[in-house]
Amino acid sequence: MHEWLVWLESTAVSTWVRESGSLWAYPMVLTAHTVGMSLLVGASAVIDLRLLGVAPHVPLGPLAVVFRALWTGAAISLVSGLLLFGADASTKGATAVFFVKLAFIGAGLVVAWRLTRGFGGGAAADIGTLPGRTRLLALLSLLCWTAAITAGRFMAYLTPEPF
Repeated sequence: MHEWLVWLESTAVSTWVRESGSLWAYPMVLTAHTVGMSLLVGASAVIDLRLLGVAPHVPLGPLAVVFRALWTGAAISLVSGLLLFGADASTKGATAVFFVKLAFIGAGLVVAWRLTRGFGGGAAADIGTLPGRTRLLALLSLLCWTAAITAGRFMAYLTPEPF
């Protein structure tokens, strides 16, 4: 696997992201990743907190549009995250915390998908009509995104040690 990570890191795109002095390279990709994460996690938090009973006067129906922001953020985060990973693949790909981060992202996206499907266009009029499973998914979503962000921040400070 290490050979593949070294190859990925040496591709033209990865080298450009890592070594270019252009603002369109690493700084812009990192900014796009931050914006994408903000949309993804922010939209998810809005939905999750409402499903957990925060702001009960806000109807659920209109919140269905927030899922568009969530999935737009997911797409931006995916593309920019792949570019960031490629720029430092041999280091990031050799750490356990990176795979922990990916696991929580994957779990968070599965939960978001389940909530998107189960939201039914926000047809439920109030929180009392939602099944307890929905509230559990909302709590799980908040935990997954918190853990993914925490693991991502740990990547900047932990010394890479192969697992």
